[in-house]
Amino acid sequence: MDNTSSILELNGFNLSSESVFPAFLFATLSYMIILFCNLILILTIVLNKCLHQPMYLILLNLPVNDLIGSSALFPQVIKEILTNSRTMPYSACVAQAFFIHIYAAGVDGWVSE
Repeated sequence: MDNTSSILELNGFNLSSESVFPAFLFATLSYMIILFCNLILILTIVLNKCLHQPMYLILLNLPVNDLIGSSALFPQVIKEILTNSRTMPYSACVAQAFFIHIYAAGVDGWVSE
């Protein structure tokens, strides 16, 4: 019995048709704000020579880690809101799980210290 499926079926949000646009708008704006703020932090630390000290280089990991976590989650959420699709290719699921685990390991490393 060979059960090899490369599609993962997810439980959706079950949004009504009138709540799709506000949910999409909220998710997209949240993602754009996260990207913008983290990129500003990264660029500030990288471009400002006086911030090239060990403390700021260590703090550079926080926005990088946040970009990894939000980019692993938000695009799939936005796609699910727009298309109401409840399937996801297995390779995308594995990639998303990998980046969520990297994000969680980075957060756990900062919280536990």
